[in-house]
Amino acid sequence: MPDLFSPFLINTKLIKNRLAVAPMTTQQSMPDGTISKAESDWLERLSEDGYGMVITCASSISDTATAFHNQLSIASDNMIAGLSELTTRMRNHGSVNILQLCHGGSRTIESLTGVKPCSASSYTLPSVTGFVPPLALSQEQIHSIVSDFADACVRASHAGFDGIELHGANGYLFTQFFSRMTNLRDDHYGGSLQNRSRFAREVVKACRHKVPKDFIIGFRMSFENMGMETGLDIDENIQIVNWLAEDGIDYIHTSHLNYAAMTNKYPDKTALRYLRDTITKSLPLVGVGGILNAADAEKAMEYGADIVAIGRAAIGNKNLPAYFKEGKVLPYHTPYSTDLLKESGISENFIDYLKNAPPLASLKIMKP
Repeated sequence: MPDLFSPFLINTKLIKNRLAVAPMTTQQSMPDGTISKAESDWLERLSEDGYGMVITCASSISDTATAFHNQLSIASDNMIAGLSELTTRMRNHGSVNILQLCHGGSRTIESLTGVKPCSASSYTLPSVTGFVPPLALSQEQIHSIVSDFADACVRASHAGFDGIELHGANGYLFTQFFSRMTNLRDDHYGGSLQNRSRFAREVVKACRHKVPKDFIIGFRMSFENMGMETGLDIDENIQIVNWLAEDGIDYIHTSHLNYAAMTNKYPDKTALRYLRDTITKSLPLVGVGGILNAADAEKAMEYGADIVAIGRAAIGNKNLPAYFKEGKVLPYHTPYSTDLLKESGISENFIDYLKNAPPLASLKIMKP
């Protein structure tokens, strides 16, 4: 098994170690989506901490794709200058830098976008109080969104990022096309697995066509049901990933809360190991979830991860890679205190998000 601090090649980019920062919502960009000083400082801090790869929070690809307040955006050329300043600074610290691209689909916010949420289909979620069924996208609208992703990918390249990651996890638009629960279409974007994967495949091909060959294109995938995400089958999504590898993605990033989680479909199988055994062998696999020490990271690599992504632990622990390299215990664990986060340079907006976001219950903030 390779050493955690050995370099790794994705596309033509040499990543200095096997540690990455997982994409994390921060809600600390400007209201119009331009990058704020707080978000820029946060991302540069992660780069300076010594991770081989840094993946940003989900950035909106268009003005009608926004899924949460103060979301980073790459919707227009106006966003490029601020992001270019950031990537210039991050490159000085030697990280490979990835901008995550996202369309919220049914999770877009009408008060921010000015349009009603749309998705693969109109569907209901009876378990969610106040859920308003989205409108079904027309084929013309789907084609427009494919172009929006490709244009956003080009902007990311112009801004100096080494690549992009398409956010196909956590119930956003790609997932809404994959899922049998949310995709009820009867045209060539729905029904069969080939049809439900068509939107994602068109996006990958459109992005790959518009950027240099050495520009990284990754994809993050929720392989199975989790919470309100249903209608997902691990074997179906593995097949989609293998198709996406043919279409031009350079890595796949699995979305799990714990790297050692077993699969829902095969309770005797570790999900990460099962993915590595069944996904195209040449496609790098990024594993994530509950990595708290070097032993966890090494175990994730033993299961099959080529790169290990750190999320929660990265927030409260500056210079985490150094602790792992030296075999030291991390000084801070969740729940973090407000004072610690402030001392770490975490903004009020980010702290408020950590206090209130249901997926991050383990990050409930302690009072000072």
